[in-house]
Amino acid sequence: MDLRQLRYFTEAAEAGSISAAAKRCSISQPSLSQQIMSLEEEVGEQLMERRPRGIELTAGGELLLRHAKRLLREESILREQLRARSELQLGKVHFGIIPTLAPYLLPRLFTEFQREYPSIEIEVIEDRTSSLIQEIVSGKLEFAILSDVADKELKKYSLQTQQLFSETLLLATYEGHPLTQQSAAPTTQSLRADELIHLKDGHCLRDQVLRACGLHECHARLQCDQLETALAMVAANLGIAVVPELAVNGRKMLNVALRRFASPMPTRKIYLLHRSGTQLSKAARKLLEGLRM
Repeated sequence: MDLRQLRYFTEAAEAGSISAAAKRCSISQPSLSQQIMSLEEEVGEQLMERRPRGIELTAGGELLLRHAKRLLREESILREQLRARSELQLGKVHFGIIPTLAPYLLPRLFTEFQREYPSIEIEVIEDRTSSLIQEIVSGKLEFAILSDVADKELKKYSLQTQQLFSETLLLATYEGHPLTQQSAAPTTQSLRADELIHLKDGHCLRDQVLRACGLHECHARLQCDQLETALAMVAANLGIAVVPELAVNGRKMLNVALRRFASPMPTRKIYLLHRSGTQLSKAARKLLEGLRM
């Protein structure tokens, strides 16, 4: 049996007449009668008896009518929810993002999106790249926003990336640091390895800074888990740091000086990561429109 047959049967049962139900359903009376007969053949018993003044349900027909009404209500609810999702009146976006992006990128993004689509629920997991990859593979996350994924990881887990934007990496020093006195822009190769404050192992930014500075390993005396902690250490004249522009853009930080590197300036690329062969939800695609720079 299918929903169309159940709808015809329900209309006939409620109208008490095959002809009246046919008019309601905008089909011919013989066609509706044939659909009900096919339904009776499928369930293996008579569902209604034809009387001179209409129809009367059998015991089997009464049973089917109760369940048919419930199924048709569920179908109506499902259609309404799908319509609401399509029109972004209902839905959820569950995604991940790396910690060196989340606090600087998401507030600006969410403000506009939530104003336009207030009924869409957003759930964000903030974690390192390796953990986000596993969450996507397991299906717990729809996508992730991150900065560096090895090709072998993409092939191993059947993942794909799309570049969203790139951002410049800047040098952050104490205001009185000798590098602030030089007229020429500093180069990444000229930085003292023992002065650099690094994020702990597992952060993709750590690896990007090492590559930009031509270092094969971390020689830092100070390591931390958050960019804000690194900037606080810089402000205390405990070292220098290479930081993403989004993390400091438009901010005034006491005792911290920011400088651009000489060309070619180091950058990092920001990617969207998701499973290959899967289409993102309409809400997710709409959210990501604000991330393309």
